[in-house]
Amino acid sequence: MGAKYFGAAVRRVEDPRYLRGEARYVDDIKLPGMVHAAFLRSPHAHARITRIDTTRAAAMPGVARVFTFADLARFMKPLPLFGAPPPGLAARVSFTMRQTTQYGLCKDVARYVGEIVAMAVADSRYRAEDAVDAIEVEWEPLPAVVDMVTASEPGSPLMYADWPDNVAVGFTHAIGDADAAFTAADVIVRERFRVQRYVGMPIEPRGVVATYERRDGTLTTWNSTQVAHWVQQGLAAALEMPPHKIRVIAPDVGGGFGTKAAGYAEDALIPIAAIVLGRPVKWAEDRREHMMAAAHARHQVHDIALAARRDGTILAVRDRVWLDVGAYNSWGIVLPYNTVAHLLGPYRIRNLHVAFKAVVTNKTPNAPYRGAGRPEAVFAMDRAVDCLARQIGMDPAEIRRGTTSAATSCPGTSACPTATATRSSTTAATSAPGSRRRSEPRGTTSSDARSRPSASAGSIAASASPATSRARRSAPTRARR
Repeated sequence: MGAKYFGAAVRRVEDPRYLRGEARYVDDIKLPGMVHAAFLRSPHAHARITRIDTTRAAAMPGVARVFTFADLARFMKPLPLFGAPPPGLAARVSFTMRQTTQYGLCKDVARYVGEIVAMAVADSRYRAEDAVDAIEVEWEPLPAVVDMVTASEPGSPLMYADWPDNVAVGFTHAIGDADAAFTAADVIVRERFRVQRYVGMPIEPRGVVATYERRDGTLTTWNSTQVAHWVQQGLAAALEMPPHKIRVIAPDVGGGFGTKAAGYAEDALIPIAAIVLGRPVKWAEDRREHMMAAAHARHQVHDIALAARRDGTILAVRDRVWLDVGAYNSWGIVLPYNTVAHLLGPYRIRNLHVAFKAVVTNKTPNAPYRGAGRPEAVFAMDRAVDCLARQIGMDPAEIRRGTTSAATSCPGTSACPTATATRSSTTAATSAPGSRRRSEPRGTTSSDARSRPSASAGSIAASASPATSRARRSAPTRARR
C-alpha cells in the first residue's frame, strides 16, 4: 500500500451510488413470471418425521407446487463439506474427525430447530407462507443433545446412531513439558470460561433468486453470498451440470461477516425449484428465519490453567476446549485448528498442552464468523492472565510486558467475566514461595501429553491453514473467501 495510504484519509469511491439509492440487492430483483418460495422448518430440536401430507397446501389458491424430500430426491445430493486437514498439519497432529451428511430438505430426522422440511412455491410470498402453514407433519420427538460438555461424555444420547459418541473432531497437542512446568510452579490458576453462541446479523439477511433457460440449459442465480464460486461448485454437483452452464451473481451484499460464507440448503433449493417449475423463483430470508437457520458461531468452553512463578513469569498453559458445532459438522477442523493455533498469541510460553473436542448437538450448525475461532482463544488466554495477575497481586500489564515477544496493544486490567463471555466456575490454587503444587485438569494425564506428536508452535502455525485448504466431496475448492 505504501506511504500514500498509511495514515491518510482515503476517500471511499463506492458510497455515492448507495447514497443515491442506486444499490441493487437480491430482494430488488424482479423477473417476469417470478414465483416466491417459503419453507416449513422444524419446530423440534430433534424429531423423526413419521408422516407428512402436502395435499391441502398444494390445493390452495396461487400455489404452484409443494416439495418434500421425496419430490426432489433426484436432486438431493449432500451439501458441500469443507475443512479436511491439509497434509502438512495432518503430519504433525493426529486428528479424529467425523463429518456429517446434510441434504437440502430433511429426509427423515430433523436435528435442529429451523431445519428445512418442505418448500412451498406460490405467486406471492404471502400465499407461499399460508401453504407452509397448511402442511401437515406428524413428529416423533427424540432426546435432544443440548450441552456440549455433557454431550461429549459417555452415556449421552447420540446425535448419529453409527457414531460411538458425539465428538466430531478430537485431538491433543503438546509443546514442551507442561507436567514438569506445573510441578515447578509457585502459582497455579485454573478457570472455566464460556463463550456464548452468536449469530451474525447483517442489515440484509440471505436471499436467492434463480431462473433456468431451457433452450440452452443455463442457470442464472442471484445470491446474497460471500462465496459465489463455492455456490457455483455446489450447484454443479447437485444439479449434475457443467460449471460453465451455471452463473452465480452476488449483487450488493448488505453485510456478511462469514455468516454468508457457508454452504446453505436454500442456495440449492431455489435453483432446483426454478428448473422443475420452469419459472424464476425467489426467496428472501426474514429475520426470524435468519436467527434459526443462518449459521451460528463461537460457542466454546475453556477449562484453562496457567502455571507461573511469583514474579509473573508464565511457565505453562493447559487448556481443555469444547466447541459446539451444532447439528452438522461441515467445517471439519477449521474452527478447532484456528482456536488452538492462536491460543498462545504473542505470549512467550514454552510449555503447552491442549485437548480439543468439537461436539455435535441439536442446534443450528456452527460456521466461521469474524475471526473464526481466534477471538475465543484470545478471550480465554487474556482473561486467565488477568486472573493470574489478581492472584499474585501484579498489574496484568506487567505480566504481559514480561511474557509477550514484542510490544503489543494489550487489554487493560479487567475482571474475568465480561460482556463478551462469562466465567462459570473458579478454582485457584496458590502455593507459598518456595513450595510446589501440581495441578492436573480433569481427564488429562502426562501420558496423554506424550501420546500425540509434538511440534513447536512455529511448525504448527506454519502448516497450511485448513481455512485455505478446504476440501469438498467432489473437488478441491480454490475460491477465495
